[in-house]
Amino acid sequence: MKFDEYQEKLSQLKKLVACSNTGSPRELARTLNVSERTARRLVERLRVRNNSIVFCRKTNSYILED
Repeated sequence: MKFDEYQEKLSQLKKLVACSNTGSPRELARTLNVSERTARRLVERLRVRNNSIVFCRKTNSYILED
């Protein structure tokens, strides 16, 4: 994946997390058109950038923790 493509995926992910609309890791991977492992790496990359992202089992989505 090229750098600009990677940055676009991170941007898409950030928008989805802000709306609590990511779905499960498998659904997120399908939405972003990447593997499930890559989707998890993207989430981890956002966490490293000081975003407090957690997976909520109630909503079955990644969310921003307050």
